[in-house]
Amino acid sequence: MPNADRPRGARAVRHLDGSPYNGATNKYAVDVSNATAIFPGDFVIREDDGNVAPYTGTSGGNVLGVCASVQADPDNLSRRYLAATTAGTVLIADAPDLIFEIQEDDVDGSALTAAAAGANCDVLATAGSTTTGQSAHEIDRSTILAANGQLRLLRIVEREDNDYGDAAAWEVAINEHTYKSVAGTGTEA
Repeated sequence: MPNADRPRGARAVRHLDGSPYNGATNKYAVDVSNATAIFPGDFVIREDDGNVAPYTGTSGGNVLGVCASVQADPDNLSRRYLAATTAGTVLIADAPDLIFEIQEDDVDGSALTAAAAGANCDVLATAGSTTTGQSAHEIDRSTILAANGQLRLLRIVEREDNDYGDAAAWEVAINEHTYKSVAGTGTEA
């Protein structure tokens, strides 16, 4: 059975040492200058002013973590994401050793294989759904083996409804993380 092509961003699943992810996050501010909506599951970066913004594919810089949720707004209790040019607070899973589950893109028709494990890649930062509030960030498989990709592919997610092929779910670590040195360069992020 083919994998379902349902981009939903990244989701923290465990720590690198195998210990379970307990839902821990840190609060970060988003200011009104942020021109892109932030959805749970989006990779985010830290801006020079200390605020965060979603990784957009052209934002540059190291990845801080993944948006786990948007803090509730008492004036809008149904808010599922933080709209562009809206100040707010987001909760970020930002531990440098977190492992995330994320789907590979289904763009070019050449799915990843077991040989991709251990390779680096970038994030394909597509806008999320304002209807469902879900992220659409995926693994950008066209960047596999990028010298310093944002993500490191660890393994395919072992689940009955997931197999090698288009839109497979993978476990990844943030390779270019704000709070650790950049892999292979010896410099601090």
